[in-house]
This record gives sequence, C-alpha cells and structure tokens, in this order.
Amino acid sequence: MKKILSITLSAVVALLITSCADDEYTSKYNNPSKSSTVSCDKLFTGVLYNGRTYACQTYWGLCTFELPQIGAYAQTASHFTDDADYEGTGSYVSYDNDRWTNFYNDLTQYKLMLNTFNSLSDGEKANNQLFMDCATVFIYDELEKMIDLFGDVPFADACKIQISGNMTDAKVAYDDAATLYTMMLNGATLTTSTGESISFDGLGTLYDRIKSAKGGEAFTAQDMFFKGDVATWARYALGLRARMALRVSTQGSLTTTGQAVLKEIKSSLETFSDDCLAQFADPSVVAFCYNDGNGMNWGGGWNEWARQYSRLTLKMAEALNIKDGDKMDHANNTQITGADPRAAVMYDASNKFTIHPLDWRDGFDTQYAQWGTESGYRYFTVVDSATFINNAYFQPAIMSKAEVFLTLAEAAQRGYITGSAESYFKQGVQASIDLYYKENSLSVYRDPVIQPDATEYINNIWTNATDKLEAICTQYWLHFSLLQPTQSYNNVRRTGFPVLQFRDLTGNSSKNLPLPVDRLPYAQNETDNNNANKMAAIQKLSDPNNECYNNVFWAKNAKSWYQTVSVDDYPL
Repeated sequence: MKKILSITLSAVVALLITSCADDEYTSKYNNPSKSSTVSCDKLFTGVLYNGRTYACQTYWGLCTFELPQIGAYAQTASHFTDDADYEGTGSYVSYDNDRWTNFYNDLTQYKLMLNTFNSLSDGEKANNQLFMDCATVFIYDELEKMIDLFGDVPFADACKIQISGNMTDAKVAYDDAATLYTMMLNGATLTTSTGESISFDGLGTLYDRIKSAKGGEAFTAQDMFFKGDVATWARYALGLRARMALRVSTQGSLTTTGQAVLKEIKSSLETFSDDCLAQFADPSVVAFCYNDGNGMNWGGGWNEWARQYSRLTLKMAEALNIKDGDKMDHANNTQITGADPRAAVMYDASNKFTIHPLDWRDGFDTQYAQWGTESGYRYFTVVDSATFINNAYFQPAIMSKAEVFLTLAEAAQRGYITGSAESYFKQGVQASIDLYYKENSLSVYRDPVIQPDATEYINNIWTNATDKLEAICTQYWLHFSLLQPTQSYNNVRRTGFPVLQFRDLTGNSSKNLPLPVDRLPYAQNETDNNNANKMAAIQKLSDPNNECYNNVFWAKNAKSWYQTVSVDDYPL
C-alpha cells in the first residue's frame, strides 16, 4: 500500500492541484491536493469538483460544447447559418478532445479513490462506504454521458498508470458500450486486458446502500454538491438508473433489460419527491463564482461574446407555443396568452418586448441584419437574464423530479409499466414548470416572475396531442433544453421527437460535417497516445469510414432521427 501511495502521489498530486486549487473552494472543503495522505473522503470531493465542468452549467462546458455544438444538434441553442452548421464554433475537434480528457482526468481520481478504498480494512471500508458509493453514482453519470456521446469507451483498463506506474498501462482497450450500461444498471464483473477481474455494483445496489446510510459531519464537509444530504444522493442514484433504463429500452441489445429495470423501480420512482440541485455550499460561495476564473461562473456561458447561441430557436418557440411578434414584458409581469408558462422564465423578449426566434431557414445576411437592428444586439429573443445570465445563485440540475415522471409517462405509454401515462405526464410537466420558476426566484437580478396556475395549459397539451408519445418526448426534450442540453440531444436521437429538420450540406465539399452527427469522433488525445485501440474501436462501427455517422447502440439508425431539407430550398 505504501509503495502504491508513493507512486500515486507523485503522479497524481499535480492533477489534483490543478483541479482543486481555488481558494474559495478550499476554504469550504478539505483539498486533496493539500493533504499529506490520500483518503476517500478528500478524493470524493476531488471527483465531484473535477467533473463539475460538464456536469453543471459552467462557462467552459456551456460556451465551448453544450451550446454551440450539442445545442445545434438538438436545436435547443441557436447559431447563424453561415457558421459551419454542424461544427459548433469551428473548433469542435479540440473541444471534443477537452470533453474527453476532462472525463479521464476525473476517472483518474475515481480510480485512485477505488484503489484506496479497496486497500482499507473492513472497518475502514464501512466508514468510507458512503463516500465510495456516491462517487460511483457520479462517475456512472459521467460515464453514461461519454458512452452516449462517443459509443465504446475505455473504462476497466483506463487510468491504471497513475496507480501502477507502468507505461504499458497507458495503452487502454475500449469497453463495449452495452456492457458498461449493463454494469451501471445491474452490476457486473469486468475483466481487464491483463486478466484482472474488477466487480462494480449497479445503481440498484448503490441506491439501496445510500438510502440506508448515515451521513454525518465528515460527509457534509466533503459533499460539495448536496451539502451532505444523503436522501438527495439516493434520489440521484434512483433517477439515474431510471434514465439509463429508459435510454436502452426502445431499441438495441438491452431493450429487455431496460424495460425490466423500469418495472422493478416503478413504485420507488412514484415517490420521487424533489429535485437534485447542486448547491455548492451556500449562496455566499456561489456568488463569488460568477467571475472566479475556474469555470463555476453561472451565466458566463449563456452570456458569451456574441450571445448568438443563447437565442431562442424556432423549434423551442414552437414547443413553448410562442411565435414571432408575440409581446412579453417582465417588468409588468405580462406573459403571452396561451404560451407555455415556462416561456416567461426561460427567455427575455427583445428590447421592444417582442418575441423573435432565430429562424434557421433564413440566410446569414438576413439573420445578421436582424441581429443588429436593436440596441445591444437584442432583436432575437435571448435566454432569460434573471434565470440564467445574471443568476449568481443558479443551482444546476443534476437529476429532477420532472425527468423522473416524464420517464414514467413514456414507459407507461409504451406499455412497459402499468399506471396512467396521462397522470405521470401532468406531474412531470408541472414539476418542470416548478423547477424553472424556482431557478428564476433564486436570482437577485430583478423581481421574480409570478408563477401562474398551469393546470389548464398542461391539460390542453395532453388533450390536444394526437400522438401522446410525441407529446411526452417533446416535453422531455423541452425540460432538458436549457438545463441539460446533452440530454435533449440524447432523447431526440433515441425517439425522433420532436421532429427536427436540418439542411443537407453533403453537396458542399468544404463542410467537414455536412449533417448533424450521430456520435462524436474519438478524441485527438487518443490518436496521439492510444491510436491502435482507438482504431480497433472505429473498425467495430458499421461504417468505419464515416466515424461520426454511426449510431450509438441505443439510438435510432444513423441519420434517421431527423428530417433533411435541401440547401437549395433554404440557402445559407
């Protein structure tokens, strides 16, 4: 154990310093990089902190990845049509690489934590079980996102070099995506390339242990997400299992598994009582983060330099039942008649209190001219200033009641579980409305918008829907849109709802990505450092010559989850 710690500390402390060195952060939590020993409680905080870039609404995660790239594929975020439509900021390769390396930096800390935990006595393990279980829930959440974006990824063999000190461990095999999903859902024993067997508990086991655990002062001191609230961690584990089960339930090799899990946990999901919102200690700590330089600056990503990615898209306007020319005035609490109640806290109207979506069908010249017609480039409707851009007290949604009940609604509508899809649907939409209004009420930028009674609106959505499944999936997509854009992208690839239209740019040889991608390309880091294993993973794809246009195992077939239109009909 001492030899392992000696090797690990020399290899990993630099990583911990870079990811956990902020003064305000260390004043609230015990910093693993400043400790003379490696311990589970401190590494737990390191896992959360290092992973927060893409788990929470940080500037870097939003501005480089979620909005310009993923948001464009899901049509939850806007962009001018002359920009490379499906290439985000034009630097998608480097930003995808950053998304990849962030996860493996985080997994490094988790693997160190797991190694430390496994080296403890039985009594010490009991004292640290809650830290280990909650870290595993979080790393499963991040692992699922990686699979959903890239497909097969390294896991069992990954990040061993920091423990072994053996350079051969830097060449890491890729694990099958469906196998990793099975592990997260129900537990599994993975075999490494050297024949080592490693057992990982599934989320069901983790949920059972966490909900029965006692937190205590030590856990509260190190839990930077939920301030030691064990019940919230249990809900997180339960909701995450439901998300994964639904994800694999509709097509692919794990449909039976996903449907069985949904049946198993149905009654527990029905008691899901509250959202899992990351609070980061207290408002005084969150407030400093707006410009702290460490990525925890709420609103920064939404208020990036041109703010075009913060504009209301045509599909979002359609889902919210608002249209070009509608009037909305926050100062007088004037909402749009017949509009979704969330519109008032999701978006600001223009300087003239008028709704103007950024219409993807218009050419660049038209969009740019419109953009500059009002002071401050405020012609197009932008995300709400109080709820998002200037909300220093924003609480990132990690898992939400709305997601859970909309999951139940879809499962019931598809016949996977018993129960009323209508009842689940209405509870889910109401919970979504409640969450957006809660975020708005936390802001001190202006007086909160008064939340209206949404009963009639919700009833009408359900009653007027000719396709109930489409209605459910559209609400699922809408709920995630400004809270967790990647989940909107995942859901539309899985269901085909809402129906999205994209220009077909395959006739333009200058476009690196002529259509929205079905999965992200593997990272440049892998080409540089693990190319043989990366190429082996690519060769497993149905179309290895077109890496981005292969569906993840749970998704609809490549290029089938959206409609294409001719660029001649809608020129750039």
